Amino acid sequence: MKLIIIIFVILFLFSFFLSLIYGDVEIPISQLLHPNSIYAYILYEIRLPTVLSAIFIGIILSVSGAILQMLLRNPLVDSYISGTASGGAFGAVLTYFLLLFNLPFSWIVFFQPIIAFIMALLATLVTIIIGKRSGFLGLIIGGVLVSFIFSSLVTILLSFMSLKYPQIPPLTFWLLGDISIIGWFDVIILAILSVLLLSLAILNSRIIDLLAISDEISYAHGLNPNNQRILWLALVSSVVAYCVSIAGIIGFLGIIVPHIVRRLVGGNTKVLTIYSSLVGSAILMLSNLISHGLLGYYIPLTAIMSLIGSPIMILALVRRNASAEEY
Repeated sequence: MKLIIIIFVILFLFSFFLSLIYGDVEIPISQLLHPNSIYAYILYEIRLPTVLSAIFIGIILSVSGAILQMLLRNPLVDSYISGTASGGAFGAVLTYFLLLFNLPFSWIVFFQPIIAFIMALLATLVTIIIGKRSGFLGLIIGGVLVSFIFSSLVTILLSFMSLKYPQIPPLTFWLLGDISIIGWFDVIILAILSVLLLSLAILNSRIIDLLAISDEISYAHGLNPNNQRILWLALVSSVVAYCVSIAGIIGFLGIIVPHIVRRLVGGNTKVLTIYSSLVGSAILMLSNLISHGLLGYYIPLTAIMSLIGSPIMILALVRRNASAEEY
């Protein structure tokens, strides 16, 4: 196990080092510690904020996926199960739509992250209402339906706008994710949110472990499992909403990372969340590096994640069905 942990740390450091060097402009290794004027601007104003954002977004999505998989006892869910991502993307695109077509309330484009956050919470609230009436299976199905609705609305709005204003962020950004130029303000907010989520997960790991075992044991310890699930879903959705507002929807990361850690390290919620944050941030840094020109052209982040995540999801489904047949 110590060897695996060392590999995780090396993977993280290796990903961080490569991400600082490579991009649209390659920064020589000699310029990393004492960069001159042009390299200093690229490193401190573009490359470093982007890499740090990838780290914090990777932590948020990976830890969120690990928490929800434990709470819902389903290895195929992640932080987007509540429709949060599609709701947030719709809120952000809506602000562009109101501005470009001179519609009422067009001024809200200046508060785009806040509007995206509000719409993400609205999508989550609708999913929670569905889940309260039909149990946590209904929560999953409701989240998928809500996600489809908001994704369709995003597609419709962008179809109208792209005809008149081709310079706006394309559909691939909102639905397939992209971490490009992000300011230091967003980096600070992401850092606070990632530390908050990881800290709460570690402090409440015993509670999540009980919920992951069975609802009966949770009730025996004075916990209401449905209330706990809704509480955590609201928290996770709130944190993920900010990620979506600045980087679009980055799929599969919250699914594949907990599986990798669970297979290699195992352990309880505390162990799972700590190492998921390390592996998730490393994978997202490497994926973003591939996305932004390492192969010579741009590839959406979710396309890269899908190639990694689909075999893992298939394996999880096969093992889940095999386990069910044994009983």
